[in-house]
Amino acid sequence: MVEWNTILNLLTLGLVGAGGYALYLVKEATSSAVKTAAEEAAKATIEQLQWPMELARELQKARGVERQELRYQSYGTLWGKLRPLAIYDETAVNKATIRALSSELSNWYFSASGGLLLTPQARDFYFALQDLLRITAEFPEDWSVDRAGVVEDDPVVVLRDVLKQTGQLQASGVLDYFSERAFDDWQNQAPQLASNWRTGIRQIAAAWSDLNNEQRFAVLQQTGSMLRTSLATDLDSRLR
Repeated sequence: MVEWNTILNLLTLGLVGAGGYALYLVKEATSSAVKTAAEEAAKATIEQLQWPMELARELQKARGVERQELRYQSYGTLWGKLRPLAIYDETAVNKATIRALSSELSNWYFSASGGLLLTPQARDFYFALQDLLRITAEFPEDWSVDRAGVVEDDPVVVLRDVLKQTGQLQASGVLDYFSERAFDDWQNQAPQLASNWRTGIRQIAAAWSDLNNEQRFAVLQQTGSMLRTSLATDLDSRLR
């Protein structure tokens, strides 16, 4: 017969084994729970740390949209003031008109929604026109441009010839860039293009006495047109 002591020893071993396994299960469950809790706490901490960054990004987006809306209004106002230089407008183009236009543009620039909203990509296209208007408005002799017959020719071709004659090859390259209408890299290229354009236009303005009626109109009209195109392109590039 099996002795009771043996049976008790076996039962004890069984209970110890079962208890140990139960403790193992409890340990594993506890470890898993602790790990899960730690992961959740870590996620919560990371989310709390990232929340200011997310908020900053959202605020930046909102400000960007607001600036873009303001820029639409600002550029639209500037666009309207350039009408005297349009091909088919009937406004007289002469020294007095150009002086008045320069003053109008300065009023816009120093308004609350003017030059403050000009981007680096568009700024020198604006100043290229202002340089041209200022220099020609201060020209010693009185002058005027007769539109009759001028609109028959392509002002771009006329201006390109003037740029070539005055050796302004970099400014001529700006015309090429706009003619190709490949504006995918506008925001990176535009500041240098605008700088080159401004330099070229200043040189042409300095040679105003050497230009004929057609050339003068082409220079004025195309410098205004280039500013309008740069404004439109700049707005469109910020919607992509």
